[in-house]
Amino acid sequence: MSNLILRIPGKPSRKLTGEPPVMTVGRAAGNDIVIEDPSLSRVHARFSMRDGFACVEDLGSLNGTLLNGKPTEGVMTLKSGDRISLGKVDLTLDAEPTSSVLIEEETHTPSGVTMVRPIAELLKSVAPEPKDTGQLRWMGTLSLIQDITLDLVRDISVDDMLDHLMTRLFEFLTPDRGMVLLKDPSGELIPAAVKSNMAKATQIRVSRTLVEAVVERREAMLLNDPTNDPKLSASASLVFSGVSSILATPLEHEGEVVGLIYLDARPYRKPFNEEDLRLVASLAHVAAGKIRQGRLQEEVAKKRAMEQELSIARQIQQRLLPAEAPIIEGIEVHGANSASRQVSGDLFGFWPRPDGKWLCAIADVSGKGVGPGLLMSALQTYLEAWADAQLPTDDLAKKLSVSLAHRTTPNRFITAFIFVIDPDTGKIQFTNAGHNPGLLVRVDGTIERLGSHGMPLAMLPGNTYQKEQKLLHVGDMLFLYTDGITEATSPEGEDFDLPRLEAFVSANRALPLAELEHRLMDDLEAFTRHAPPTDDRTVVIVRRKA
Repeated sequence: MSNLILRIPGKPSRKLTGEPPVMTVGRAAGNDIVIEDPSLSRVHARFSMRDGFACVEDLGSLNGTLLNGKPTEGVMTLKSGDRISLGKVDLTLDAEPTSSVLIEEETHTPSGVTMVRPIAELLKSVAPEPKDTGQLRWMGTLSLIQDITLDLVRDISVDDMLDHLMTRLFEFLTPDRGMVLLKDPSGELIPAAVKSNMAKATQIRVSRTLVEAVVERREAMLLNDPTNDPKLSASASLVFSGVSSILATPLEHEGEVVGLIYLDARPYRKPFNEEDLRLVASLAHVAAGKIRQGRLQEEVAKKRAMEQELSIARQIQQRLLPAEAPIIEGIEVHGANSASRQVSGDLFGFWPRPDGKWLCAIADVSGKGVGPGLLMSALQTYLEAWADAQLPTDDLAKKLSVSLAHRTTPNRFITAFIFVIDPDTGKIQFTNAGHNPGLLVRVDGTIERLGSHGMPLAMLPGNTYQKEQKLLHVGDMLFLYTDGITEATSPEGEDFDLPRLEAFVSANRALPLAELEHRLMDDLEAFTRHAPPTDDRTVVIVRRKA
């Protein structure tokens, strides 16, 4: 089957192939396709390849996913021409173009040809013999400008471009010495190209006054007999060099000065004139554009490489989190994670134990970015490995704290709520290691806060922890969350806060767990006026059913 092209309003099209085999779509930053439309859920739908066919499935979105105007049910196979509606956003599918080009053989020569010349000959600026010196210089100027301008479109490094520029300037203006100075990230001027026609190597010493005039005030300067200038006459650099003519101009493009070009000559050369200064200033402007372009390309390349690495890290991390809630007899469970950056420092998970009970956890690593994400991965590995040990939650918390402390810096720690649930009885044993209070929501809407039993993991690894037990009756719910939810801030600076969360959970306690989580995230977005989240948002919800 041919590949399908997914057309997305306002975004580049995406090809549905086996690489990658799965793409999620939604508002959250962790999706492969991010569509910032309020009618979409955070993680709205999933596109995948199954047995060579493109498919789509809804992921419990609030506003649903339609295929050609009809609600989707489970995994739906796609074909060219299909329309997929995610909330109020319509996506379309087209077959990958298969058009080709044919160059036909001809047996005749096109008529009406006026001139046939080799392109290389035309580009050499061949023209009638110049009649005077002025015309010769004008032609040389045009050739120089054309030559340097071509460096803008050639795949040439900044260093090679500057070296070429200096070579051509020396051929045309015949100075004794010249150089290009470029600003480094700290603003210091560093030699990027230095050239001299003098038989004996000499150090080019430039007046600070001249440099400041060129770089800071963006002044192109022409100095003939510079020792007569009262501002420069005391300059030792000029006295020792013996130069009689100086030309200096900023490397400036769109208001930004990235450096300067400097040329000088001794008395035996005719002094530079205004025409020379105008030429060098024009070429400096062109060169500055190339320099800025090169630096921007380097930044873009670095950013793309970093984004690619973070995307890979996010994909790996997502595979560590549960792809879907486990099926547990007598218990409903749901977990979700929304990263504020590409790599999350939050964790949740469910691990079966040999005794029929389930080890569950939610955790939040201090800080943001790749470092916390790596520590989160280590915690997930420990929890999965030690689920079989069937340890009480207080002993497990202490063991985790000691092990994690050996693998992180002293200022890094993890808040965690660890619990074990018995599906047969509804009993939960739990330890809160410095995490946000868990919410035990009774069937009648009353809420009990489950507070902390000790310091966050890895903060004081020698400390012991306590544990508690609670009983979930039919309809009771345990609601756990990270502080990215309670500390979400409105434009007025108000936190979403715990009382607001409790009121929301109590009022919506009877909803299906996935819908409860989706509505909470929608409330958060409305509360923050759709501002990008400043912290990861994670929830774990457990409810006992009949």
